Amino acid sequence: MTDVLLSPTNFWFSISLIAVFFIFILELVSTIFGISLLGLGDDFAEFDGDGFLNTSFANWLNINKVPFLIYLVVLLTLFGLVGLMVNGLTASALGYTLPAFLSVPLAFVIGAFVTAKTVKVISGLLPSVESSAVNSDDFIGSVAEITIGKASRGNPAEAKFTDHYSQPHFVLVEPFEDEELFAQGERVILVQKKQHSWLATRYL
Repeated sequence: MTDVLLSPTNFWFSISLIAVFFIFILELVSTIFGISLLGLGDDFAEFDGDGFLNTSFANWLNINKVPFLIYLVVLLTLFGLVGLMVNGLTASALGYTLPAFLSVPLAFVIGAFVTAKTVKVISGLLPSVESSAVNSDDFIGSVAEITIGKASRGNPAEAKFTDHYSQPHFVLVEPFEDEELFAQGERVILVQKKQHSWLATRYL
């Protein structure tokens, strides 16, 4: 098995699976220290404007159905597994593997297609996980509770709040005041959106 993964023909597929392993380890370690990476990259959608994420192709890929990190993990996993399967099948049937300039694009196209279908299912199983970039202007004034970590200025923590549709959202928050600290379980008010987090004041 190790020989297969370390084979030059499987280099990019092995790299993608190794990347998934390291993402898992980083999320595990960050959770232990009170920080979650789940919302990492979600705010990119807010700054995309009329670009790729607003195209019909991006909608078909279901990119905004789940948090970006989950989408990336699913895509990398399927790309790696499909690539290994393609090389394995061609080696068994033809006696040789496809060159990388053929196998990599083929695995990516198949992986992206299966990813689009997979994340659609996952989004139905995770209705409580929403991108912090969705309708962010409507979040101002919302009362959130710190769920993971301790928030200080420049060091956001994860918080949860429920919108007027009774839909829970998870966002990263940090204090509006420089010397303020928010502990886990405290309630805060979202007052200003930053690029990757929210500034908040204490709920009195």
